[in-house]
Amino acid sequence: MTQVNEVFDVVRNLILDVKDVDESDVTLATTLEALELDSLDFVEMQVVIKKKFAVSLNPNAFEGGRIPTLQALCDYVLQLKSEAVPA
Repeated sequence: MTQVNEVFDVVRNLILDVKDVDESDVTLATTLEALELDSLDFVEMQVVIKKKFAVSLNPNAFEGGRIPTLQALCDYVLQLKSEAVPA
């Protein structure tokens, strides 16, 4: 089963590739707002997560701060992954 740290490692590496931020500034508590991600960053994140975890992120899930932190993003990915597993 996929764990938060596995998802976080993927997301963190992507952020470090696309944004000019210090590695120590990207933690589970980091807010998406603080990272100043643009729409292309979100698209790239969707592609990478779909490729690595076989789930599709709903862009509407990010509206209104419903996914405020990287922890919340990792939890969302894990929730989608668990829902995708056939019973």
